[in-house]
Amino acid sequence: MSQIIGLLRPRELIWRMIAVSEPWAIRFPAVEAVVFGQMIEGTCTLERDEVRLTLQPGDFMIMACPPEWIMRSGPEVEPLGLKALFADPKVLQGADPATPVARFLAGHFLFAEPNADHIAGLLSPIIHIHAADVAAQRLGRLLVLLDDEATADLPGRSLALDRLLEVILVESLRYRANQVERMQPGLLAGLVDPRISRALRALHTEPARAWTVAHLAREAGMSRAAFAARFAEIVGLSPIGYLSAWRMSLAKAALVSSKRPMIEIAEIAGYGSVSAFSTAFRRIIGLSPTVYSQMAAN
Repeated sequence: MSQIIGLLRPRELIWRMIAVSEPWAIRFPAVEAVVFGQMIEGTCTLERDEVRLTLQPGDFMIMACPPEWIMRSGPEVEPLGLKALFADPKVLQGADPATPVARFLAGHFLFAEPNADHIAGLLSPIIHIHAADVAAQRLGRLLVLLDDEATADLPGRSLALDRLLEVILVESLRYRANQVERMQPGLLAGLVDPRISRALRALHTEPARAWTVAHLAREAGMSRAAFAARFAEIVGLSPIGYLSAWRMSLAKAALVSSKRPMIEIAEIAGYGSVSAFSTAFRRIIGLSPTVYSQMAAN
């Protein structure tokens, strides 16, 4: 898991406390970011596609790259757009102090590296942690620290925020990893499986090695056929298909964040020549490495 978080490197936090009076509803736009928050006071319903869940005080939620979604106090309320709320933060605050109030911390962050598709799969469609769960309590303490750092002008502020975002991701993924019965095929399911995780750790540690299905099966302590079937069932890709995708993720990160020679990037991705790497990169990503790097720079 640490390899995944290290590759993604969360950045660019946007963070706000929202206070509203009942009845209320807010429509949030689709965003290519990780959205997270915690209900502080009051209750509400969160609606995303077919998902409906109730947030109680202390509940934590996190989701990646969501389409348009809504938070509301009741079904009969017409949602207000987030832009209108930010233009006038008091527009949903009633004049009557006796009116029940809801407060929640909400934020989102982006990634420095071009591999957000990894986290979208890990967090999809939404992680909801109830207040009584130890994970929600730990995340609540992290959010307090995050709020302190975000509002203070202290040395090392940017670094501290980045590390806190990483810990929030780790805590969320730890919780999801414990929900084995609800887990869909994907990387996190593979990391939880005792045998498949051994193969994943091996190829993550040595991505440039000339792995075969037989080699990975030995890492997992399984026969070749049983391993290939189990890997595809748990992860949703063939072992070699996942290896290719992981190598391309490393290559994209190197193309964006480093000035290494192309041959070094090719070797990181497990290819012995620039020509072979370029051909594979174009086939999988749809662009040549050079064009991809230039587009990312712009």
